Amino acid sequence: MKINIENFKIFYSSFLGKSVVQIISKKIFLLWPDFNNSKNAVIGYGFPFLEIFRSNFQRLFFLVPRKFGLINFPLDKKNLTVSVNEYSLPLDDLSVDRLLVVNCIEYLYDHKKFLRESWRILEKDGEIIIIVPNIFGFWRFFYKKKLNSLRTFSSYELSLLLLNNFFTIVDIEYSLFLPPPKSKFLIDKLKLFEFLNNALTKYFSGVIIIKGKKNYLVPVANDKKLINQKMKSDIKA
Repeated sequence: MKINIENFKIFYSSFLGKSVVQIISKKIFLLWPDFNNSKNAVIGYGFPFLEIFRSNFQRLFFLVPRKFGLINFPLDKKNLTVSVNEYSLPLDDLSVDRLLVVNCIEYLYDHKKFLRESWRILEKDGEIIIIVPNIFGFWRFFYKKKLNSLRTFSSYELSLLLLNNFFTIVDIEYSLFLPPPKSKFLIDKLKLFEFLNNALTKYFSGVIIIKGKKNYLVPVANDKKLINQKMKSDIKA
């Protein structure tokens, strides 16, 4: 399925889109307060979140899924963007410390393959943040109709996806607690409702922001277990 990239451009250039970026960026800062000279990558339509990476990082890649088409990096910035097959990323093993996945995973068909590839490129203690529309949230129809997302997620589904693909859940944040407002007055109020992050309101939040850490030992332990099983079967034979 070809994604119409113009939908992203129109939304993020609007007053509502810019406000959403400010709100979500603050949540990301809570999860990643310091980049500590890290090597970073963003996959999806992540250009609006460029300001998150303001300083103290070593390297930054913007990876754009091929189905989004070709996108030029902002003219006043150094061009670090590349169109990629999201299931076969053009990065070496253990080459990235932090991976931000935004406007991406809700457009994919094979989430397992994508997460295994993300696991491959992350360092042994690498971290991943995934931002997705909430299946129960007020924004689910906005994402489907305006941004053409293929699906939405619950926090349980997203956690299970990460756990089943060798990641440990570190933290979960929720954001956008009002339906998509149309007036500038209500858009300003959207920011005020961000403090309503409790057991009830997070159920209806527009987006889920989950932070995971690469669990490097699990695949290694599984491989050893398989080798031991094979050795025992060979001895019996």
